[in-house]
Amino acid sequence: MKKILIINPPFYRFQNASLVHYPPGCCYVAATLEEAGYKPLIYNADYDPGKKTILGNTDHINVTALTNQYNSYLKRLNSNSDPIWKEIKDYLREYNPDILIVSVFNTTLTAGNKIAKMAKSLNSKVVTVFEGSTNRGLHCAIDPSTAGDFSVMDFALRREPEQTVVELVRAIDKGKDDFSKIKGLSWKNFKGKVVHNPDRTALIDLDKLPFPARHLLDGYEQMPPHTFQGIYGSRGCPFQCVFCGCHTSMGYRPRVRSAENMVAEIEETYKRYKTRYFYVCDDIFFIDKKRARKFCRLLMKKNLPIFWSAQTRAEMVDETTLRLAKEAGCQHIAVGVEVGNSQIRQLIKKGNTVDDVRRCAKLLHKVGLRMVAFCIIGLPGEGKKEIEDTVNLVKEIKPYIVYPYFPTPAAGTELARIVEEKNPEGLVKYRDQNHLDPSAPLIDNMGPKEKKEIIRWAVEEFVKVNKNNLVIDVTQRPRFYLALASDMNFFKHPGFFLGYIKDYLNV
Repeated sequence: MKKILIINPPFYRFQNASLVHYPPGCCYVAATLEEAGYKPLIYNADYDPGKKTILGNTDHINVTALTNQYNSYLKRLNSNSDPIWKEIKDYLREYNPDILIVSVFNTTLTAGNKIAKMAKSLNSKVVTVFEGSTNRGLHCAIDPSTAGDFSVMDFALRREPEQTVVELVRAIDKGKDDFSKIKGLSWKNFKGKVVHNPDRTALIDLDKLPFPARHLLDGYEQMPPHTFQGIYGSRGCPFQCVFCGCHTSMGYRPRVRSAENMVAEIEETYKRYKTRYFYVCDDIFFIDKKRARKFCRLLMKKNLPIFWSAQTRAEMVDETTLRLAKEAGCQHIAVGVEVGNSQIRQLIKKGNTVDDVRRCAKLLHKVGLRMVAFCIIGLPGEGKKEIEDTVNLVKEIKPYIVYPYFPTPAAGTELARIVEEKNPEGLVKYRDQNHLDPSAPLIDNMGPKEKKEIIRWAVEEFVKVNKNNLVIDVTQRPRFYLALASDMNFFKHPGFFLGYIKDYLNV
């Protein structure tokens, strides 16, 4: 039987931090392979137990710190002498896999290509497979068949990988060299020609998938319970946000797991890994209110000593469902606020309005649920006024935490098309862009100095919001923070929890 290694490339570690959550793409692929009788191992190369934070160790987040952090990321990413690359090379040499599956998203593709090249240099016979559909959130998804490098990549799993990867590994295991019948696969044949097989029909019944194989993470026994919190309950999205990669990999049709299936995963994870805080990662969790309410009722019936949070679009919430969620232990709802300017909102095809955001915030405050605001600054077409509109909206809706992000024109997104039309060489330049880069290179109507000044002001305003609110919040929700400390093994690694709190204060 072939030795299979699944790897999550480094990203946060190049910024002197660590990815504290399990990589879902790796774990879903591993779960289906395990179900098929294989014994894959997952190496999360973005996890470092010695690091206390997920965002970095700066004393205070500002534009200068973010710029230094981003420049450090690029330097370390491209430095073959970096200790992280040595660690990965040693791991590959020692494990010596027959099949290497690299799970990438829009900001780890370059690292993934380097890992595949490294593996080939160590063992020319290793089979390299890329997947980019299920790692991190749906918005980060990419299609490796169009974005990847076939000089180091033998196979690319398009769209959802679970069924395709099992058929591929079985064919490789049997010594086959014709893979033309495997749907959803792009591959390089013996003549060196890249072949794109027909698409695979999307899986409708997501309950048929096994739960993510958290237990196949190398070293999972030493990871804090907080690592295993992510619950992914849906795939596909009917909306058309230009910055989102969901449609490239999952399509426009939303498919959801049943409430029973999601709660069963939560219960298993709590019992097996002692996790007490869960995060429902669906961007559209509340799209089916009947299902969301059933989820809440099932959680209350289980009476597990857990807390949870979720994400939503602003227009999807209603008071009845939110009150039920709070009763079921929900702590906060993260909302895609994105921008505060109506014209920019139309340009990014968000599909809802600033008034929807205001109404959502009002409902969350009314029922007593904390609001987390995801915002984007640095979009094409934005100027000083548009960015000021976003900051002013955040101040108006009063979230307890705001996360500002900088847009990445990921391959396959409409944002990438917009960038390419304005600058055909732009996508090459932006390949290693990440959502922490404060230089705002996509803004095309301001000079560098003016951009730096407005971005600095916006980030500083967001920091004020977070610092003012979190100190109060810790005093108001002591039970939640005690559970969070337990999830992070506070008594074993106190610095990890304290670093996590510091991140919230500094974002």
